[in-house]
Amino acid sequence: MAPSTLGQKLAHINALYVHVEEHGQNLDDALSAMDLVTLGSLLESFFVKLRNVPHPNGSTLNRWNTAFHFVRDTLMRLEKNPAKAKPLEAVMGRVNHLDNLYLGLRPYRPKKTFRPKALPRSVVSELLDALQPGSPTNPYRSEATQWRMLAVVSLMLFQGLRRGEALLLPADFLKVERHPRTRDLSFRLSVRNVETEEDPRANAPGIKTQASIRTIPVARQTAEVFQTYSENYRGRVDHGFFLSSVRGLPLSLAGVNKGFDPLTEALSARARAELLDFTGSDRLRPHSLRHTCAVVRMRQMQAADVPTDKAMMNLRSFFGWSKGSTMPLHYAKAALDEQLNESWNDKLDDRLALLRSLPQ
Repeated sequence: MAPSTLGQKLAHINALYVHVEEHGQNLDDALSAMDLVTLGSLLESFFVKLRNVPHPNGSTLNRWNTAFHFVRDTLMRLEKNPAKAKPLEAVMGRVNHLDNLYLGLRPYRPKKTFRPKALPRSVVSELLDALQPGSPTNPYRSEATQWRMLAVVSLMLFQGLRRGEALLLPADFLKVERHPRTRDLSFRLSVRNVETEEDPRANAPGIKTQASIRTIPVARQTAEVFQTYSENYRGRVDHGFFLSSVRGLPLSLAGVNKGFDPLTEALSARARAELLDFTGSDRLRPHSLRHTCAVVRMRQMQAADVPTDKAMMNLRSFFGWSKGSTMPLHYAKAALDEQLNESWNDKLDDRLALLRSLPQ
């Protein structure tokens, strides 16, 4: 697991231990004794505690599922111990009993639909105007910060990278190739784990899944943003990551989130209202840029009459989704939505005056 995912799961399990201790009992003792009556009572009380929070959400469900499966899997490991000489029927009988009682419980009613939170055109237009280095609406004082945030937004909005993927990019991530016949330059980047670099960040970013490791093309204008930041504004630092903070350290997940706050404040009241209407939040979120990129890429392929199965395959490859992921279906639906269609031109890169104004 990625360190952040592992940390969350351990925190969920720890919450169960704390809950049991608050009731004057010991979870390890109940597990060792395989006391299903006691374990059932503890799980039920833990469920009630989670269910009675003011606003149950997806994190509440994750906490319950993690805690339940920890108990379930621990019992399975104990009962499979040859020293106990338990027959398989007894093992599965106990586990199935727990499954029937508690596996279907939900601390809250999950949302039935997923709606990609793509940004409307007015928000992206104001965002890009504000991001232009030297622009009077740019909310960052330092020129280096202006270029750093432009690079961050470009990685998410144009390349569809997740926060962690962008923060893991090495300084030399951008690769350049020249076509042997036309001599035209092409650019690409690879998303991968960096195993040789020691990461000093407390909450180290990571690659989400094996499918996230991928190589994707980069438009020339976008590549120029990365090159300009790297050559002129990244600074002399003692680490090998592409994105660097003001203090010369690798940029952190919290640093990215904090960097988006001034961009939100730079939006007009009208754009903030549209942002709330489209995404359900009046704040710019880094992941919304990835949502936006996915919807636009899908629309581009639909406009080019790319067959649906091939379009889905292209989306999986570009955004790092596994073969079994349903995410491309959500974005295909969103790309056909009338409201989103009215909010975007078919081509994203061609309409960006910001990128066209960069040095050639």
